[in-house]
Amino acid sequence: MDQISKPILGSYAAVALPAGAMAMPIAVYLPPLYGESLGLSLATVGLVFTLARIWDVITDPIMGVVIDKHGSRWGQYKHWIAVAIPILMLAVYMVFLPSEDSASALYLGGWLLVLYVGYTILSIAHQSWGAQLAIGYDERSRLYGWREIFVISGMGLVLAIPVAVEMLGEAALTTKVASMGLFCLILFPLTTIPTLLFVPDQPNDKPASIDWREALSVVRANASLWRLLITDFTSNFATSATAALYIFFASYVFELPNHASTALLLYFFAGFLAMPLWMQLSYKVGKTRAIQLALGYGILVQSGLFLLAEPGNVAMFWGYTFFYGVAYGAVPPLLRSMMADVTDVDELQTGTKRAGMFFALLTTVNKLGGAVAVGVALTTADLVFGFVPGSDNSPAAINGLLVIYCFVPVVGLALSYLPLLGYPLTKEKHAEIREALSSPRA
Repeated sequence: MDQISKPILGSYAAVALPAGAMAMPIAVYLPPLYGESLGLSLATVGLVFTLARIWDVITDPIMGVVIDKHGSRWGQYKHWIAVAIPILMLAVYMVFLPSEDSASALYLGGWLLVLYVGYTILSIAHQSWGAQLAIGYDERSRLYGWREIFVISGMGLVLAIPVAVEMLGEAALTTKVASMGLFCLILFPLTTIPTLLFVPDQPNDKPASIDWREALSVVRANASLWRLLITDFTSNFATSATAALYIFFASYVFELPNHASTALLLYFFAGFLAMPLWMQLSYKVGKTRAIQLALGYGILVQSGLFLLAEPGNVAMFWGYTFFYGVAYGAVPPLLRSMMADVTDVDELQTGTKRAGMFFALLTTVNKLGGAVAVGVALTTADLVFGFVPGSDNSPAAINGLLVIYCFVPVVGLALSYLPLLGYPLTKEKHAEIREALSSPRA
């Protein structure tokens, strides 16, 4: 089977760069921006982010069905990405560059809803497009691996901005977040152009009309699908819990607030370096086994942090951040590659192509996992341990922050491992499915 050329891979993945750049500060910098610099309580911010993400439970499945059904003369997915970009640019401007007078829970919640709608359209269309471009078991890992490399690159580039701002002597969080927002506003149109111009796109030749009862029956009947959904929910729960608390963790546990942005940049640099290794490992041992190894590695690193965390220890802080970052890039691309394989099973069984619906389900549970994690992490820190950003916190409150930061993700990673035990859709099984789909009777 011919490989997709690198220029096509790069053009396809290009728009993922600003999407990744946008997503990182939303998870890491916006909660402390609105919860500390702009005066909202931590519990309020956690509730707003959770409710906004839960809204995606409604919008994601709807958009998945709509994207599957409505192509255009340009193909099945290009026009949806073209629609998403202006929505995202407007919402990024409003969320990342708020005035102090406008920063309220209603303002934050309203514009987060708009931002998430735009991101829903972009992410579902883009990931579904990948299932059409690559049809081989390992080729899909390669394509989604490229996509994740661009996501991580976007996160790394946007993280360099607060580092540069700090070097210029500006420590205000509002300035850092505004600079990151402007960076995304510049990148979105620039990177969308090659994606729309150079990547082939074909209309869906097997469209399906599906009602919600049938959609639920699909989830119940497809064992591989629900395994992936549970794994994606719990793994993103783990990642989002650390992201929501990272700035507080760096500032109050390690007492190194000026090192937070630089160390986080190191985290994504480690993920960038490790990505090709995880892809090569998946070619040798399979996608399922590679994900399980990444999850086990993450559990070991996060558990060890509880014993080794020491205030003021720069080497330990940087070392932990780097080694934890090694596992970052393994799970998202491999899970998306596996979901693309699951769409082939559905096509063989039903005679229809509905990658949009399947990736909408994946995107929904991914966001829901992140929403629950932010709510659980911030609310527990606030209401259970009495941690208050910007205040003189007690040792018990800071130790509680450490416990949440270390062990909430450990629980999520451990729960991600379980659904993959005995995962049925192997490389050999997928080859049989592809052969059946390519036969004239299919």
